[in-house]
Order: sequence, then C-alpha cells, then structure tokens
Amino acid sequence: MTVFTYIIIAVGLFMGYISTIGTKSQTIRLLDIFLIGPLMIYFGLKSKPLSVFSMLLVFFGATTITYNLKNYLFIQNSKVVE
Repeated sequence: MTVFTYIIIAVGLFMGYISTIGTKSQTIRLLDIFLIGPLMIYFGLKSKPLSVFSMLLVFFGATTITYNLKNYLFIQNSKVVE
C-alpha cells in the first residue's frame, strides 16, 4: 500500500469517528451526498470486470446519497420550523 492509501484510511477513520459523536453533522452528510456516494458509484462502475463486489459498491453508493440527502433535508426543514 502507498502512503496515499494510509492517508485515505486515516481520514476515513477520523470522519467516521467525528460523525458518531452525538449527532451526525450536516457537513458530514453533504460530504456523503456529494463526495463519498458518487465516488463509490464511480469506482464500482470503473471496476473491470464488473463483479458482485462492484455492483454492491454502486448500490451502497446510491443508498448513501439518498439516505443522507433525506436526513439532510429533514434536519434543514426542522430548523426552519423552530
């Protein structure tokens, strides 16, 4: 593994840690919607040959986007009502 791989793992672990302290921040949700989910889909589709793993990556990328978008909008709408 390269140094870049270790950096990516460390950043992922850190983001996972801070997102589990109390409630998940809206910033983390936006990263899931606009970065993590699309990257999962991209790498799943770029995998050659397409396998069960790559299709699962695409599936979970899509669910990551929709799950976090729904919760982001719910929290934003709740703030407007308060």
